[in-house]
Amino acid sequence: MLLGAVWSPCVGPTLRAASLLASQGRDLGIVALTMLLFGLGAALPLLLLGTLSREVLMRWRDRMMSLGKGLKAALGLVLVATGLMIATGYDKAAETALVNVSPDWLTGLTTRL
Repeated sequence: MLLGAVWSPCVGPTLRAASLLASQGRDLGIVALTMLLFGLGAALPLLLLGTLSREVLMRWRDRMMSLGKGLKAALGLVLVATGLMIATGYDKAAETALVNVSPDWLTGLTTRL
């Protein structure tokens, strides 16, 4: 989805031009060639990126798994600490302290709705 959001402004003019030519019913060979070349141009970099990223991820898999275990434990500690803060009521004091030190624009942005 992210690729689609980033890619949309670049894709639009090319596809619009080809769609316009196709809807007019003329130069269908040129339209087909444009679409074919566009499809190849879009697919080849993605295929290359996907292939290379898989190789890199497979090489880094063990490191990422061990890092994930450490991050999982750290997240568990954060969740336990958050639960204790809520149970003791300290979460409200921490929230007040954070709001007091945050810039006005951020406080306005997060409290507007």
